[in-house]
Amino acid sequence: MATVQRSLPKDDESEKVGAVNCPCRPACPGPQDDCERTLSTPQRVFRDSRSPHEVVSSLPLFDGIQSEILNRLLADSNTITRRRSTLLFGAGDEADCFYIVLDGAVKLFALAHDGRESIVEIFGPGTSFAEAAMLSTGRFPLHAEVIEDATLIRVGRRAFLYTLHSDHTLAYRMLAALVMWNRRLATEIRDLKELTPWQRVAEFLLAQTAVTEGRAVIALPFNKEVLASRVGIRRESLSRVLGRLRVLGVRTAGNAVHIDDVALLRRTCAEASAGRS
Repeated sequence: MATVQRSLPKDDESEKVGAVNCPCRPACPGPQDDCERTLSTPQRVFRDSRSPHEVVSSLPLFDGIQSEILNRLLADSNTITRRRSTLLFGAGDEADCFYIVLDGAVKLFALAHDGRESIVEIFGPGTSFAEAAMLSTGRFPLHAEVIEDATLIRVGRRAFLYTLHSDHTLAYRMLAALVMWNRRLATEIRDLKELTPWQRVAEFLLAQTAVTEGRAVIALPFNKEVLASRVGIRRESLSRVLGRLRVLGVRTAGNAVHIDDVALLRRTCAEASAGRS
């Protein structure tokens, strides 16, 4: 039987880490009684089946912390709901809180001088964000926008900082958790600089499945415009990259991505990375 040779996708040498145009949006406090805009239907429901207490307790930031201390840290917290396209905060705003996602999804992004948007991270159920800003500079360095209707815990600064000031061991533990988060961001920035566009997309897709070999079908967690910005390419370039990945058995159908051979895709990504080192 003849062996089918699969070549690497061709790199688009003109592709740079970029973004898509994003208009400036005013902050929205959420749905109001007199709001005429209808609630948009999300592409996918993001929910965590655990209770809010279980979600909070499982966060790396709160790992091993006793319930009594956790309650003190969260004394100024409240649960809020925000619809899609709500801007939670803008870059430069006072960081008087951080957020825990119970359901839905939120993106952190930066805006370039020409208005282009670059997504830094996307947070789904069971994650938290903006802790570092609240605990360090006191100002949000990025914008945060809800991209799928969300339920969030807003953790206020006053009780949280008071508890940390009174318990230095706890403060050091949380500092270690924030250092780990900073290292992960540094790794991601390095990957964006070193990986080609097709590798970024392939690595993202592989991260969405627990399958290690054989076929896999992945439901994209958000629309392709958000995906493109998330991996650092332009929306129009994403279609070209996905087209090039067909030689590795990657096919798209609407919001679903089919991978014919997960092991082959993973091995090809590893070999490409090794060849660049």
